[in-house]
Amino acid sequence: MKKQLLFIILLIGLISPSLAQIRTNQLNIGFDAGGVINEYYKTQFPAGFGLSLKGVIGMPMDAQLSLSGSYLYFPLNSNYILPDGENISLHQIPVFLGYRVYRQSFFFEPQLGGALLINNNKNITGTQSTKNLQFAFAAEIGYVFNQLELSLRYQQSGGSPYQMAFLGARVAYIIGGDNY
Repeated sequence: MKKQLLFIILLIGLISPSLAQIRTNQLNIGFDAGGVINEYYKTQFPAGFGLSLKGVIGMPMDAQLSLSGSYLYFPLNSNYILPDGENISLHQIPVFLGYRVYRQSFFFEPQLGGALLINNNKNITGTQSTKNLQFAFAAEIGYVFNQLELSLRYQQSGGSPYQMAFLGARVAYIIGGDNY
């Protein structure tokens, strides 16, 4: 897995200078929020929010290659009453490689990658944390307006029935490059 990821990063690094003359490169900084849609996580962690960073490399034919990473925080459902000093939370750090296709200002972007899922349990005796790296995929649709990008994303990581399925909205600010 590490060799494949290194190969993809090197390939992007090699072809990015030649693609830059075709379309401009951009960096997007965004805020994500949404809800969990599968039953396994939905009862305990129904919603989450976080920050995202996405780099896009210009390509011909109104398209861009993207590399994105996010940090999503899912607090415990307020219906669960825990003893004083205890806290349970779920954190997800997905990293995706995607291909964005434009139709005027609208875009569609399928993505593949991985997600690190961190389950934290803090109590009087200390903090216990479990980490799990999972295959992940996502599909994002959105609209670009001036320096603002608005999108909806379906994201899933892990295998059934314990997958983490998330439907979220993203608002991002575009740094650099032309807008479509």
